Amino acid sequence: MTDSDYISELSYDEKIVFLKVFCCLVRGDGKVDSDEISFLKDIAGRYGIDNGTVVSIIKEPRINCVEEARKIRNRRHALQLVKEMCVMANIDNDLADAELDIVIDSARAMGVEDEKIVLINRWVLDSLILSKTGEIIMEQNNG
Repeated sequence: MTDSDYISELSYDEKIVFLKVFCCLVRGDGKVDSDEISFLKDIAGRYGIDNGTVVSIIKEPRINCVEEARKIRNRRHALQLVKEMCVMANIDNDLADAELDIVIDSARAMGVEDEKIVLINRWVLDSLILSKTGEIIMEQNNG
């Protein structure tokens, strides 16, 4: 199973939950810029969710991440959501406390143990480091 094969296993409602939780994470620092909106739209495209739905999610004044995450009952889907959240939170090399709180609170709401959250986050960080190292070795990132 490849990294994105899990998407085909998600129901439409689960995909909406994922997007809402991602939106919470993007809002974690108190501001949403155009790059982050584009990022959410790209994710929605991978999930097969139309732009109108994404825009309405982004415009929702308050999304309760914990309540949304609690709707994910499938363990594998919950772990995948935690992994995706860790990727999003670490992608800019600056894991803010607010982002970390959202990841932990959402994961706990889905029944994911703290030890598992730490392991997933470590794996994500190691993967990001390995990817960047590969770019340097292959001279793909000279700037």
